[in-house]
Amino acid sequence: MNLYLTSYSDIRELEVSRLKRRSRLETIAEILETAKDGAKKTRIMYGCNLSYRQTKKLLNHLLETGLLTIGNSYHTTEKGLRLLEAYHTLELLLKTN
Repeated sequence: MNLYLTSYSDIRELEVSRLKRRSRLETIAEILETAKDGAKKTRIMYGCNLSYRQTKKLLNHLLETGLLTIGNSYHTTEKGLRLLEAYHTLELLLKTN
């Protein structure tokens, strides 16, 4: 194994490989959790550690599927709350074994 990193991209690649990536479902659950009591786009973006592009794409998807609504801020719908509850139940079931 080469112990010497030759460029910034080598260092970045090493950092990224050490990070655990979230699944799309984990990210969606985090957005729904953040928006339970209402949240602006910026709060969701920073709170969920997403880029502007990721935030925009996911928020549009959640609006289209009826998991979020928008007024002055984004709010998790009843359908979104049910998904969140099912997600947390599944998470508990998977961690107990």
